[in-house]
Amino acid sequence: MSSPTTFSATSLFDDRPAQAHGQATQDSMLLGNSPTVLDLPDVVSGSNPIVMAANPVLNLVPQIRSTAQMGDPARFREFLIEKVQEFERRARELGVPPETIIGARYCLCTLLDESAAQTPWGGSGVWSRHSLLVTFHNETWGGEKFFQLLSKLAQNPQQYRDLLELMYYCISLGLEGRFRVVDNGRAQLETLRQRLWTILRDQGVGSDDTLSPHWKGASGGGPQGWRLLPAWVVACLAALIGLGCYLWFAFSLAGRSDAVYASISGLHLNRVVAAQPKAAPEQRFSKFLEPEIREGLVSVRDEADRSTIILRGDGLFASGSTSVLPAYMPVLTRVADALATRPGQVMISGYTDNQPIRTARYPSNFELSRERAEQVAAILKSRGVAPERLRSQGLGDAQPVADNRTPEGRSRNRRVEVVLFAVPTAPAAGASIAPASVITPIPPSTQTAPSASGGAR
Repeated sequence: MSSPTTFSATSLFDDRPAQAHGQATQDSMLLGNSPTVLDLPDVVSGSNPIVMAANPVLNLVPQIRSTAQMGDPARFREFLIEKVQEFERRARELGVPPETIIGARYCLCTLLDESAAQTPWGGSGVWSRHSLLVTFHNETWGGEKFFQLLSKLAQNPQQYRDLLELMYYCISLGLEGRFRVVDNGRAQLETLRQRLWTILRDQGVGSDDTLSPHWKGASGGGPQGWRLLPAWVVACLAALIGLGCYLWFAFSLAGRSDAVYASISGLHLNRVVAAQPKAAPEQRFSKFLEPEIREGLVSVRDEADRSTIILRGDGLFASGSTSVLPAYMPVLTRVADALATRPGQVMISGYTDNQPIRTARYPSNFELSRERAEQVAAILKSRGVAPERLRSQGLGDAQPVADNRTPEGRSRNRRVEVVLFAVPTAPAAGASIAPASVITPIPPSTQTAPSASGGAR
């Protein structure tokens, strides 16, 4: 891909002796008291062969415009003719097609003629009568045709990219042509120049219009600050800080809620205990789940108003997990089948031991027990139990059924209870009303200190 070819605007006309700048060629000395023209080395930093060949001519333009006096304009015109011919020779050596050389020569002659015609020594029609454009192309209206040619070439920028780049530099060096005499001509010309640059950039000529794209400022000794960090690094740091704050608040709240929950569980309440009927409680699930009871997978407690199926937590879940183990899925299927044989609401309660758990997902035993109960409820629902019958709750380490000071006791406390409430029936005619309920006090639950081994599972 081609990149813009830079060229030197170093002074080509100088009032100082030639020895201060190098040996001037004899053909480049102008008559009288006119300045000295120096044949400077070419600058060929780009890969555009047309611009590389035109560098000596382009180097002349800034100094032509800034020279107020010329001892012999005719001799200088001959010098420019030699430079244009030298451009043609170099372009041919670089492999530029002949028709492209003719187009580039037309652009260079137009640029040089306009630059000379705007000086005191070339104005008032003196230069136009013997212009370079007349010499090489027998034309005098290059300021109009230049932009017509530009419009035509811009329709196929891929083919004429190198020539379009030369025309861009001609405009950048001050070529105005017909825009010099139209209203708001300079603004229109600048717009055209920017459009031409966009076309060249799309063709891979250069990357931007930065004056010094590789410039680097002096590095300071102090820290560079947050503004030098990439945006994604700042975003990641902010996310980590936010996550850390969330975890800190979650653990702090869980620690305080455990103490409050333990205090609530230890309140002294009066429980209303209804007098038991004389008839034995109905065996709702004991017979249906007899194989599972014999294997120790579940235990069943049938009461007059409810039946409780107790699922051992150690076989149901892995330690610290809420995913039901595959080996226990047939048991839950049997429980769902048992519930399907009886009407009534179902409450699923999750319990843990008293060993605290502190993880990002489960800041306390309450969250762990609640999600375990929800998982069991979801499985029962998927096995055919109507969702409107199911409710779930997490009770953490409340209501222990064994001593938490021993591993065996903690294992029994880690459980899930599925309670089916019996549908109340109206008493038969003539049946006696049950005796009044007896109110008995409930002793406060005994909270024991955690042992050194084990944990909420």
